[in-house]
Amino acid sequence: MQASKSVAQADIYELDWEGRPAVMKDFSGRPWLVRVVLSRWIAAREARMLRHLVDMRGVPRLLATAGPEALIMERIDGARIPRRRRGVRPPVEFWDRARRLIERLHERGIAHGDLRFKNVLIGPGGQPYLIDFATAMRRRPGQPGARLAEFFFLRCRRVDQFNFARMKAKFEPEGLDEDEQRWLGEAPLYLKIGRFLKKRVYRLKKPSFWRKLAPRSLRRRRRIKPDNPARRGPS
Repeated sequence: MQASKSVAQADIYELDWEGRPAVMKDFSGRPWLVRVVLSRWIAAREARMLRHLVDMRGVPRLLATAGPEALIMERIDGARIPRRRRGVRPPVEFWDRARRLIERLHERGIAHGDLRFKNVLIGPGGQPYLIDFATAMRRRPGQPGARLAEFFFLRCRRVDQFNFARMKAKFEPEGLDEDEQRWLGEAPLYLKIGRFLKKRVYRLKKPSFWRKLAPRSLRRRRRIKPDNPARRGPS
């Protein structure tokens, strides 16, 4: 079992489903209000996305739903892309395969929206897999809310392209083509805001920032500890 790390995340269980290895994402352990307001909506949303992608290689197959708060999917025998160059290094051909997989996803009218190292797996033979479609956006032409869905789809597609280029640049910066370099230079607005907050706002939480603003006479003086003869040893 992989326990949830936050109140909104699911617990992950490995199990055997009709003779095949599977995993279950289970939100039933979350507080009642979270389950009613958020968890059931997330589970239903991911189930819809996986049903739409049931025949796409590189996406785990949805095997069943266990009530409104749990999904059972095939288990992918793969490793996460490491955050740094040490450890498991993706083969060079992995990046071309991953890009084609993302492009096929977009052609289906779905943008992942949360491509991160932990959501991209390296499977056997360097086959890429995408997991966790809870925040994916889907085009809905001819349906109610189609224009709004199209707006969010295009934004999420741009985020997918940027995140893919950023991941590839950590391992194969010399392999970025012109499109990928352009994607990398077009950081999404939310990331620009995050960088601004980190640079201008988050530093306000550090005591060192406020000490610099305080008058010199009020700044904490470095304490000089009295010498301890017992620590000096024989002279």
